[in-house]
Amino acid sequence: MKTTRRTETERTGTIMKLQLSNMLQMGKSKEQGGILIRLIKNESLVHALFWSIYFVFPILKSLGPSNYPFNVYSQLNDLFFGMAVFYVSYLVFLPSKRGPSQMLLLVASLCLFAYANFKIHDWLFHGTHGEAFIIYSFSYASTYGLLFLFAYALFSIKEIYIKQRALEVANREKKMAELRGLKTQINPHFLFNTLNAIYSNSLKKDDRTPDLIMKLSDNFRYILLAGREDYVPLKNEIDHMKDYVSLQSVRMADKLEAVMTFDVEDSGKPIAPLLMIPFVENAFKYSSSLRGKGHKIIIRVSLKQEQFNFYCSNPFGDFNTEGMDHQWQSSGIGISNAKRRLETLYPNRHNLIIQNNLDNFIVDLTITL
Repeated sequence: MKTTRRTETERTGTIMKLQLSNMLQMGKSKEQGGILIRLIKNESLVHALFWSIYFVFPILKSLGPSNYPFNVYSQLNDLFFGMAVFYVSYLVFLPSKRGPSQMLLLVASLCLFAYANFKIHDWLFHGTHGEAFIIYSFSYASTYGLLFLFAYALFSIKEIYIKQRALEVANREKKMAELRGLKTQINPHFLFNTLNAIYSNSLKKDDRTPDLIMKLSDNFRYILLAGREDYVPLKNEIDHMKDYVSLQSVRMADKLEAVMTFDVEDSGKPIAPLLMIPFVENAFKYSSSLRGKGHKIIIRVSLKQEQFNFYCSNPFGDFNTEGMDHQWQSSGIGISNAKRRLETLYPNRHNLIIQNNLDNFIVDLTITL
């Protein structure tokens, strides 16, 4: 009773840790990528808003107590050359190699824009600003410098976003390639062991062999279909596990008993395929080599409030590897395979506890689905 209470307490603590870890991870991802994504997705809106402020600000300034002079044609002239400076920097210079020759060409272009802007400005005011050439030159230099910095900042943000997305795509493709490789390892590993179980029954002329072959056919079909999918309904995984347990239990009925319990709120919840089978297979692997009879494998599956839990316990201790099936002696990739898939598919969303006590081997897996 004390052991059961301690197990439930540990599981509750594990679920709380997973939920907190998941919330923190989601918060960090949103915080890091949210601003970039909003800026890039609404880039045209950012441009429109910036140039609207650029044009309207002198109007608002002229309405103040300083009596700042405002001329709509002069402001349109400044807007035109300001946009020319910005987009030459943003669309031509910054995407280029940015060598010394490109830098000189940019400076020459900015000087040309400044001179043209001043000449048109002076013409609009009937040549009355010719003596203020130096003052206007400093004004244009500071304005164009700020416009270049804004172009550089926006270009850098966009470049970081593009590189980040490319890296995410590359990592996703790498993970998918690794998962496909892991699935190809799962299939023969499981099938060899199941075929071995049916072979043993056929040697005994067991009348249940046709039924076992039918269940094996269902397992073949499921593995082939599940191997093509990233996620499958939890019900399919449970049915597949039941068939596997049934196959092995018939074969080793005189030595062990498998007890399975299920408490699932949503049997249609998507889950990565073939995650539980390696642990169940491992339980039968070591139980088959135990001396004596009456051994018990306990399997529990539950899903409550997005928290999936898989528990598997098998006797472990006085076993004889010489009595172990040849296929099981050579198999050792199941659990390590499952660990790698969990790390890839459910990073920061799973907790796998494996305990190797003197009498029992326990696997307790929790996943936030």
